[in-house]
Amino acid sequence: MKCTVFSSGKIYPDTVEQFVTRRIESSMDKEFLLISLLVSLVLIISVFASKATSRFGVPILLIFIGIGMLLGTDGLGVVHFNDYAATNLFGTFALIFILFAGGFSSQPKILRPIWKEGVILATFGVFLTTFFMTCLIHYTMNWNWLTSAILSAAVSSTDAASVFGILRTQKMEIRSKIRSLVELESGSNDPMSVVILLLLIQFSKSPGEATFFSIAQNFFVQVSLGGLAGWFLAKLLVRLINWLKLEFEGLYPVLTMSGIVCIYALTEYCGGNGFLAVFIAGLSLSGDKFLSKKALLVFHDGLSWLMQVGMFLTLGLLVTPSELNGVINHSIVFAVALIFIARPFAVLMCLIPFGYRNLRELAFIIWGGLKGAVAIVLATHLLMEDIPYAKIMFNVIFIIVIISMALQGSSIGWIARILGICVPKSSASCFKPYELVRKTIEFIEFEIPLSSTLAGRAIFELKLPQDVLIVLVHRDDDDFIPEGNTELCEHDRIVCLVNRHAIPEMKHLLEASQVIQS
Repeated sequence: MKCTVFSSGKIYPDTVEQFVTRRIESSMDKEFLLISLLVSLVLIISVFASKATSRFGVPILLIFIGIGMLLGTDGLGVVHFNDYAATNLFGTFALIFILFAGGFSSQPKILRPIWKEGVILATFGVFLTTFFMTCLIHYTMNWNWLTSAILSAAVSSTDAASVFGILRTQKMEIRSKIRSLVELESGSNDPMSVVILLLLIQFSKSPGEATFFSIAQNFFVQVSLGGLAGWFLAKLLVRLINWLKLEFEGLYPVLTMSGIVCIYALTEYCGGNGFLAVFIAGLSLSGDKFLSKKALLVFHDGLSWLMQVGMFLTLGLLVTPSELNGVINHSIVFAVALIFIARPFAVLMCLIPFGYRNLRELAFIIWGGLKGAVAIVLATHLLMEDIPYAKIMFNVIFIIVIISMALQGSSIGWIARILGICVPKSSASCFKPYELVRKTIEFIEFEIPLSSTLAGRAIFELKLPQDVLIVLVHRDDDDFIPEGNTELCEHDRIVCLVNRHAIPEMKHLLEASQVIQS
């Protein structure tokens, strides 16, 4: 049937079916635009709300949870979201980049003296925490041992990114030894918690295979393959970055992101733990030299924050506050036991044999055991599996994370000052990178081409234009600051600090130095 449709002053000779289809598509377009606008506004508001972190000591990720709950079903009802499968998929990718950024931002030189303590905390400490909480949950909730252990493993790891995010905004700097120990523990115990939880879930589905030997064997295979694959594939990624020498620096983040996902997928396919692999890969890359490393550090730090923000917003949307009443009492008991009993017991048992006797340092390490993004990802994973009491576990984990971040996160700066293990950031950071802000000064980089007349000549012989200074030479995978008598070689990469008006003269010098081969 034909009809004439009037819309916005225009006439469309259409069938009724075509008219209805157009209106539906138009409605879908508007819905997409509204969702896009809402997401962008939420992120902008969240960034502005982060100012409360420095002023009131409120953990920024706690603000994101609140925003998610406000927009959720029991809040304003703006967003109705209950897709646990999509959340779990996003959470897995988020955890990959969070763990990689944690390892990538570490400093190997600082970590070497305390790596033994960090590894013990990340392994034996997680086991002790899981064991204690399993006993408590078993006798409190009357659940079987395996179900109790699954919930315990999900909350046994720590999240130091939240701790030091607060400390940075409060202009505090923790002593390097303690800071590095907490960071190493948090980065390496997250994969350990994931390994334990996945093994427990696997054996809950096939109880007949849950022998001590099979558990130990699977644990050893996943950890060893994860560590070796992460280290080996990271070395390949560094070689690939330096070999490609991409012309567009913006492609390096694309390359590293693809490499990280590839490391995770290959390790999981071979039977190793992919989360441990990406953390080891980040740790390996932090000690290597490769192109665009500083820019990649900034990019992956920002990406890690975006992933954490997304996870906490999603958690706020998923939670139905009206369902928390039935588990809030037990959750508070678990959170208090975890913070004040299980965590101190595990830390003391792991560190006292290494000669740690400073009670102030031990107290800060204990208080720095926040729960964060990893617990959220594991909570969504439980909902995807056929695990008894999965929804109850999700709500319990949510309340534990809220209590941990509100209690420990809001007081961590105050605790650090009281314990006397920090110094003002202004005196701790005397030197910092200088960013050029003058519009007339910039860095340029060029390569000495093959058969150039500049090769074999000392810098003082080059007759460089005025306002040009060679500040760095890259040769054979090594960087050094040149002197006036430094001789240049073919394929050297030269970094100059120049005034912009001298750039054309510098280009003319380079063009004149090239020898045309006959």
